[in-house]
Amino acid sequence: MQRLRRVRFCGAGVISFTLGTVLLIVLAAPQVRGAGQDQTGATLTFGVEAAFVGFDAVQARGAAICDAIVSAAIHETLFRMDPDSRIVPVLGLAALPSEDGRSWRVTLREGVFFHDGTPFDAEAVVYHFNRLLDPQNRYGGLVFIRPITSVEKVDALTVQFNLAHPWPPFLATLANVRAMGMGIASPKAAAADTQMRSPVGTGPFMFKAWKPGERLVIVRNTQYWQKGKPRLDAVAFLPMPDDQTRFASLKSGQTDVIWTDRGNLIAQAEADPDLAHYQGEGSGAEIFVLNTRRPPLDDVRVRRALAHAWNQDLCVRMSYGGSIPSVCHPFGADRTLGDVGYRRHDPEQARALLTEVGAPISLECLHSNTKRGSEQGQLFQQFGKQVGISVAPVGLAFGPVVKKVITRDYQVSTWRMPPGPDQGPSLYAAFHSQSPLNVTGYSNPRMDELLTAQRREMDPARRSDMLAEIATLINADVPIIYRGGRRFHILARRSVKGIGEMEEGVVDLSGAWIER
Repeated sequence: MQRLRRVRFCGAGVISFTLGTVLLIVLAAPQVRGAGQDQTGATLTFGVEAAFVGFDAVQARGAAICDAIVSAAIHETLFRMDPDSRIVPVLGLAALPSEDGRSWRVTLREGVFFHDGTPFDAEAVVYHFNRLLDPQNRYGGLVFIRPITSVEKVDALTVQFNLAHPWPPFLATLANVRAMGMGIASPKAAAADTQMRSPVGTGPFMFKAWKPGERLVIVRNTQYWQKGKPRLDAVAFLPMPDDQTRFASLKSGQTDVIWTDRGNLIAQAEADPDLAHYQGEGSGAEIFVLNTRRPPLDDVRVRRALAHAWNQDLCVRMSYGGSIPSVCHPFGADRTLGDVGYRRHDPEQARALLTEVGAPISLECLHSNTKRGSEQGQLFQQFGKQVGISVAPVGLAFGPVVKKVITRDYQVSTWRMPPGPDQGPSLYAAFHSQSPLNVTGYSNPRMDELLTAQRREMDPARRSDMLAEIATLINADVPIIYRGGRRFHILARRSVKGIGEMEEGVVDLSGAWIER
């Protein structure tokens, strides 16, 4: 197994900077693995789990990992994170905060063009971000970047981000490759309303074709600004919802790389000399969301009983085959916060709480109609039955599950805390009472106070304490139940070389090549 990337943070996921200092990081010359060997020019086939949603950040209301991988190959962010959580330049070269921390000036890379020939410059960046910020466009991720009030052109290669207040996760947010809106799209494609189905960026690969449910193809950007990349002629992504089918395609050579989280398949790959396993760590969590405004889940005792009835460790072993870690907070398995009051599997405590409630409890649990979703719906049903709670699992396609959860037309559902280099924006989006993405309906004045304060707190130690208290409140009030942490896996044939780092599950294919 090869660990591609482990993201590390200061404290509880805090990236800090000193106001009044310049962020200037020199980008090392790109290193192409296998250089000196004439092995360029091939098509790599990549088996993914889900059908693609689309690639316009404004129009796409949800994106699976496969969408993020394709988007990151086509679009580029201003900055990225290195394995030690340092900001490194991509389309942005440097960032300078104002003395009061309420604005940042970003210097842009010169001589870059979008795939459609449009110059990458300050006007393109301003158009992109102000399009996201315009409330009339209803960008789904707006709450994550709400502290940015506007973006304006300073000169042809300099932009200024204006903030409502000093915001510690500013640079980490710009570097979040899992957030589709952080990849800069061509203003021409966005204005023509073609970005959703025919995305245009500045990245190493260009969009070629998309036949929904069958294949999406990206091809080499021959004018890419990083010389020597990409090495592949093309990448063909093949949606294959069934895990076994996807693995069989890898074994037979129909695909070169696949995504999976099935522990049994990972074990088989590790025992196969023709296959390689790549693993990357992530933040966030696999969760159940609980609708706290819908009976009987408006009673915190019922939610706590469910938390004690649930056995996360057994779920990780049985459903995931140990491919992901167990967690006790939303920051991921690698973050140490101390005791945050995690409610461990304790059927006796669950029964005691239900005795206090004194009424029979029946629930409906939504889950995806994948094998993984069905397994976890059944586990939730079994654990509920053990303490006297009746649970009816209901499997639906990804879209209907999302629609029901977003509109709070549910009681319990499988869901995810999104990964990212700083969890502060995700926590605000998920748990502030006024957030449009607070799908649980959870409301706690102290939580609102903490979530607002952590947005402004520039001292890393104090912010870390705030985030730990937020995790403690989550575990006390139980708007969510943890199914496991985030860990990402791809399996590849040994002939595939140069697989790059995996950032929150997004694998870098720009230096990949196939050995003949």
